[in-house]
Amino acid sequence: MTSYAGDCWLDVYDKPGLGGSHVRIEGPSELKNLHKLNNEEWSNRIESLSTGPKTRAIAFRQENFKESSQGLVNHGDVFKAWNEKPESMSEQEIAVGPDHKELHLGELGFHRNINSLSIKCTP
Repeated sequence: MTSYAGDCWLDVYDKPGLGGSHVRIEGPSELKNLHKLNNEEWSNRIESLSTGPKTRAIAFRQENFKESSQGLVNHGDVFKAWNEKPESMSEQEIAVGPDHKELHLGELGFHRNINSLSIKCTP
């Protein structure tokens, strides 16, 4: 079994700028919903997040890692104009890599709109 020595984690926050209440989720982990995260309800609550140095996280709008039926939310041309974008984006999910800080998920169309998480650990 690979040892990550505390370098694989995802911190989620209920305020922008990595503020407010927060929970650290040690990886690897597959959370099909966020109802009992740290014994609290975290569905549709996350506003910012950060990852550890050996972490790749994918956040989904729907529980059970399902795609959303709603239309396009993230507009790549807007992110390109801002010269900022997440590592990967779609209307259903966002992916962030190691040592990443996303200070306001509203800029990605994911403000309080995460309901399942996949956390992978990289070597």
